[in-house]
Amino acid sequence: MLARMHIPDGFLSPAIAGATWVVAGATVAVALRTERRDPQPMPAGILGALSAFVFAAQMVNVPVAPGTSGHLVGATLAATIVGPWRAVLVMTIVLAVQAVLFQDGGLAALGANLVDMAVAAPLAGYGVARVVARAVRGTRGLAAGPVLGAFCATLAAATLTALWLALSGLYPLDGILPPMLLTHVAIGVLEAGLTGAIAATVLRWRPDLVHGLDRDAPRAHAAATALGLLAVGLVVAAFLAPFASSLPDGLERTFERLGIADRARAVAPAPFPDYGSSWALPAGIATAIAGLLGTLVTGLIAWALSRRRTSSADALHR
Repeated sequence: MLARMHIPDGFLSPAIAGATWVVAGATVAVALRTERRDPQPMPAGILGALSAFVFAAQMVNVPVAPGTSGHLVGATLAATIVGPWRAVLVMTIVLAVQAVLFQDGGLAALGANLVDMAVAAPLAGYGVARVVARAVRGTRGLAAGPVLGAFCATLAAATLTALWLALSGLYPLDGILPPMLLTHVAIGVLEAGLTGAIAATVLRWRPDLVHGLDRDAPRAHAAATALGLLAVGLVVAAFLAPFASSLPDGLERTFERLGIADRARAVAPAPFPDYGSSWALPAGIATAIAGLLGTLVTGLIAWALSRRRTSSADALHR
């Protein structure tokens, strides 16, 4: 069984759930409009493949502390590659597919999860990475920026999660924020390490992909790059996700410590809850099939959305 990664239903008050939905919706609308007006459109295939890779990567939980696991969120990594507003779209599609198809995060709580990981994380991570990249010129800055940005993005998302729970009357902020931050420091280190390793590898072999921090970088060869990135995502989903750690993630671990883990309630059924754990198949095979399905669906949605936006922009410029 995969550890859940996001706020489930049953934890947020209707007012907080509704308010975060409004904030998330407004921000995604801004991101869509910004992408449409960008004079340098990103190839749809790269956005689709990047979304697919992030979905697959989020399935691979690894132990980060005694009794706790974590995984790559990928928000700062996405912002480094395609820019902050396109990263908002990438993360939105990933989180929506997880919630709707696999019940990974609640539907009513999806607004809060989007604000945490699709809005605050990429924008905060990119902001920090941008500052570092400007302060430290050259490749070192482009590599070091995402590392610090990823760590800060993790703590920003954890802080907002604690805030939503406190405002919902679930637990006092001074009681839930410290354990959330303490747990997510280790996860932030993992996020920073993985983001830095991937960013350094890309800068070494494909610097043309780091367009988010370096807009003067030459454009990537879209088709070959997209196919390669999608292939990596499919490999991760099929061969690494089945071996993901079953330890609770940082949020679950905090809920367990505070004695509120049993509040989770699904407001609607999902087609493949818990990534196919109910299928009459060996757990590893079920996870691999669910991972491949989710990776492909995520990539297809992102590709179709970005292709439509690019086509609209081209029509406007004619």
